Amino acid sequence: MKGISEIRVDFSLKREVFYIVIGSVVGAIFMILAKMILDPQTGIPYEITWIAFGHLLGVLSPPSSAVLAGITIHMITALSIGIAIGVFLYKTNILIISKLSNGILYGLFAGSVVYIVFFIPVYESVLTHEIASTLNTVGGVEQLGGVEYAAEYLARNFFTIMIGWLLIHLAYGVIVGVVSSLLSIRFGSRYRCSKCDISFSRIDSYQKHIKLVHGDIPIQQKRILILGGGFAGIQVLMQLQEAFQNDIGVDLTLVSRDNFFLFTPMLPEVSSGMIETRNIVTPVRAFCNRARFYEADIDAIDLQNKDIVISHALGRQSNPIGRRSHILKFDYLVIALGNETNFFGMENVTKNSFTIKTIGDAIVLRNHVINMLEQADIEHEDVDLRKGLMTFVVVGGGFSGVETVGELNDFIRESIKLFYHNINEADARVVLISSGQRILPEVTEDLSDFALQKIRKNGIEVLLNTRLQAADTNSIKLSDGSSISCNTLVWAGGNKPDNLIINLSCEHDKGGRLVTNKYLEVQGHEFVYSLGDCACIVDPNTGKPYPPTAQHALKQGRIAAHNIVYSVKEEPALKANRDNKGKKVFDYKTRGVMALMGRRNGIGILFGLRVHGFIGWCVWRFYYLSTLPTLQKKLRVMVDWFIDLFFKRDVTRLKISYGERNS
Repeated sequence: MKGISEIRVDFSLKREVFYIVIGSVVGAIFMILAKMILDPQTGIPYEITWIAFGHLLGVLSPPSSAVLAGITIHMITALSIGIAIGVFLYKTNILIISKLSNGILYGLFAGSVVYIVFFIPVYESVLTHEIASTLNTVGGVEQLGGVEYAAEYLARNFFTIMIGWLLIHLAYGVIVGVVSSLLSIRFGSRYRCSKCDISFSRIDSYQKHIKLVHGDIPIQQKRILILGGGFAGIQVLMQLQEAFQNDIGVDLTLVSRDNFFLFTPMLPEVSSGMIETRNIVTPVRAFCNRARFYEADIDAIDLQNKDIVISHALGRQSNPIGRRSHILKFDYLVIALGNETNFFGMENVTKNSFTIKTIGDAIVLRNHVINMLEQADIEHEDVDLRKGLMTFVVVGGGFSGVETVGELNDFIRESIKLFYHNINEADARVVLISSGQRILPEVTEDLSDFALQKIRKNGIEVLLNTRLQAADTNSIKLSDGSSISCNTLVWAGGNKPDNLIINLSCEHDKGGRLVTNKYLEVQGHEFVYSLGDCACIVDPNTGKPYPPTAQHALKQGRIAAHNIVYSVKEEPALKANRDNKGKKVFDYKTRGVMALMGRRNGIGILFGLRVHGFIGWCVWRFYYLSTLPTLQKKLRVMVDWFIDLFFKRDVTRLKISYGERNS
């Protein structure tokens, strides 16, 4: 077996010492409380010791200042000795406190050292006389007869006093050990198995893994495979990692075509440059501790044989030298692959439009819009050419289309006003095309009307009951026979599952999504779960499928993880009795729906309450900021929003030759 120093990963001595500092502070506070309880049993007021410590530091009066000085030196001493012992133990590898029992041993050792090395010598040499003097001055012992009498009183009760202090120091040590150990297990070092590429928070779990999984007679692990790194997939992963962190019998794997989690609700704000690109993406590996991760395409799913085929390109992404395929086996499968843009067979629209589903889409769209503004500024004297360059069309009256057109409208008009002086804001024509009778059909009719009024007031032209029929490089054709000259067409008009999902041999709804039962299991395939946009999950209260939103995906991830945990732990009973009583049914009441419309306006229904305008905008931002993963990303987005309030929009165009679509 490798030595502990060889397998420790993500180790920071500063961070581990910080955990000991927290434990020492908690322990020192506990010592004060314990002393308040035990000292009266010896007949000595509990504050006498602190006053004596204060006197040693030269703080003689008032008594409250002496007490404060005494407690301060006590805390500093406890911290210093606790840290010194902790560093010694880490450097020598005598004890690794990521194991709770080791943490308790460390604490007992630290408390004993503080008691023997520091307290007894100090108490015997200087503290006894000072306490006696303080007792004689302050009082507290009946019928005092001077310092000599007080010293005699302390001598008679020496063993009682010392036993009390021993108990206090041992309690201090246990508190330090338990607190620092729990913090280390939760946030500290990880012990990684290089063969499996997974890590454990506890050294004993790692050792058990090496013995049982890579030993002479390896155990048969339960293999849980998660497909997709979106809201649902990441939520399942996090829940399962927490449940099986120290369960050696479970193997976790996540596969995603991207190595990052994309926070899609804020994608329109990236397309306008309000939020920096990297601030809404988080590396998937940041979530994977107990699980291995593969960035790869999924080529095939075989539900009968319980395996999938993944592949990835070799060499340069722009000019790969080939592809490699691998087969992954599973016992439990979670399918959370999201969906893709549906152009409804219109090849010319596919070729001549931009989409807004990926981070690459947002970057390319922003670059293209800036490019149109730059060209229009140069060609401002050619009215017809300028008209086509300055017309921007978004197709789709749902959340994605409305939020995208609102952000683009603000960005275009503010940029013209601030930077492009050869063209006017009135030259910009921003059009939203919706096939329905109203926009945002997910909200109530009055909120939909409010949103329509607001975006029209902001200068956006809205065409209702209108469909896009065809598109070329510089114009589009509509269902009413009219056409619009434009060089920018953004398609946000529909989604569909990936063909891989559509072709699976199981039950689908009319849109191709996988039909699940109330436990989120795919119909006809036990222990196969489908979540998120690619799943058709029926609301038992309405009989209609749940909408494909982030909040539903998060809740589905928690329910699916619970049911998988139950199935893994109770599988023998399930096979014998077919008992599903321990599983949870997905029955979720939507918290609300919200949308932004630009110009700091928003609408939504939150817990049954309708909000709109500036309040709706604030509620939208607060809610999605709270669900954004990691504190770092939250702070970065907050900074971006703050900067946007006071500074100009950035119209820097980052030209990229590889991967730029239709620019």
